[in-house]
Amino acid sequence: MISLLISSVLYQRFNRGLVDEKIAEVSEQSIYAIQSSMNSLFESTSKYSQRVIASSTIQDTLKTEFTYDGFVSSNSMIRKVLNEIFLAESNVASVYLFRNDDLYYSLELQESKLNATSIKTAPWYPDVVRKNGGLIWNINAGGILKPSAEGEQYLSFIRLVNDLNTAEHIGIVMINVPVVQIKKLYEHPIEGKKYDVMVDREDTPLIQFENPQLNRFAQTDEFLSHAQGSFIKSIAGKRYIFEKIEVGGWRYATAFSMSEWPNPYNAVNRVLFPIVAFNFIFIFIGFIWITRSIIHPILSLLKSMRKAETGDYQQVLLNPKSNEIRQLQDRYNRMIVTVQESIDNVKEAQRLRRKLELHILHQQIKPHFLYNALESAGYLALAGEREQTYQLISALAQYYRLSLSKGNEIITLKAEFDIAENYLTIQSMRYPELFTVVYDISADLYNFPIPKLTLQPLVENSIYHGIRPMGQTGNIIISATLAGRYVVLTIEDDGIGIPEDKLSSIKEEELDHNAASFGLRGTITRLRLFYGDSLSYSVSSSPGNGMNIRIEIPYMEDSEWKKEG
Repeated sequence: MISLLISSVLYQRFNRGLVDEKIAEVSEQSIYAIQSSMNSLFESTSKYSQRVIASSTIQDTLKTEFTYDGFVSSNSMIRKVLNEIFLAESNVASVYLFRNDDLYYSLELQESKLNATSIKTAPWYPDVVRKNGGLIWNINAGGILKPSAEGEQYLSFIRLVNDLNTAEHIGIVMINVPVVQIKKLYEHPIEGKKYDVMVDREDTPLIQFENPQLNRFAQTDEFLSHAQGSFIKSIAGKRYIFEKIEVGGWRYATAFSMSEWPNPYNAVNRVLFPIVAFNFIFIFIGFIWITRSIIHPILSLLKSMRKAETGDYQQVLLNPKSNEIRQLQDRYNRMIVTVQESIDNVKEAQRLRRKLELHILHQQIKPHFLYNALESAGYLALAGEREQTYQLISALAQYYRLSLSKGNEIITLKAEFDIAENYLTIQSMRYPELFTVVYDISADLYNFPIPKLTLQPLVENSIYHGIRPMGQTGNIIISATLAGRYVVLTIEDDGIGIPEDKLSSIKEEELDHNAASFGLRGTITRLRLFYGDSLSYSVSSSPGNGMNIRIEIPYMEDSEWKKEG
């Protein structure tokens, strides 16, 4: 009884603290959710402004000097571009695009009007120029944007528009988001409880507490002096928990009324003591029975499970006294049998999956130069170059005959070299004197099997990303040698190479995020599916010194190859 009495007092003491902690946790979650939503709004608007700046139509129009009539005629063209960019964005009320000559274009999706004759008189104009492309935020564009007839306020996102070629200032873009859209970020209650929110920036309120008493408290030194985090304050006889954070000049605050959160432990208090007494007696008596009839068999079962974790799948015999333990024994033994069967099935399924993924990945490799090659053949034919026309069409036919290879995914290394040679023959006729090629393959490796179209994507990268941007004749070396138990494929060029910072990103875990490494990515992915972790590769390059790609494939004899499937 003494133990229960002490426990009850301690429980009541900590009960209130647990409720407060629960409310504080929900308050913290809500304010970070609001801040995250605001960040998403900022990022989304920033991306839209970048699309506006990147538009070639907008770039050309802002750089062109117009008469007034020319400006009027260009207005519809700019509105069309802005409509296309902001078509799916429901949060934007209006977009303004200002020229350096104080003329501007506008897309007003909701009612909003300017209250200035020149954008250069705006109080934020020096800040925009100083940031040189950085994004700034203002409420109602610093006062030059008139609120709507209903008094709707706007959050304005403003940045410079620079010439993409010369980086010169050619205009300003302003995107206005209604504050009502921002309020929708917290309209939904948390766990059924409504809360109040305040958002401001540099002491300029964007959203104020709806409760006037909370709003007055937010103006006091007591509220302003509180650091970031949560604190509890009684206002007008009610306890509120406030949460504050400041991020990037924005201050966010939430207020939860703690009286609206009933104590979830009151019902427990009424039945706590009878439950404790009943369970004390019941557990004491049941402990002995449980130990003898349940715990010992379960410990035996756990011992068998630990063995199963190491791969030793053995059935158990518990001699159970209860029907539940007997069912547990039978189901565990059936599971052991099923696991053993599943292991065999998984091995077979993995083998089939590997073949299927290889097939799917191969279907994604579609020689995109087909139309260009045929077009080049047409030009040669029109020019009367019959011999070159024949060579190009013959190389193209040979390329597709080898690359299709009657539907086979695996071809010989000699055939793979022939595919690369026909591809480069076609490219050399399309780009005369662009490159020279050296082929080096050991005769012992002619019949070595390899997934088709392994070399072609890599030599294509050498041409388009290495030699062609260089503007002069380059050299490509393709070689295959046997080094111990590995076949080493090397594709080397003396093109422009790549900087060290970009070279460091071309590694396996980042290939999927590196668009420039698509050819290497596709090749390594396909080879990984086929050879697993035994495959390795390396890339070396530096600006002006070309690129060297080295791929090491495990060498297998014919019998091993057939065994691996």
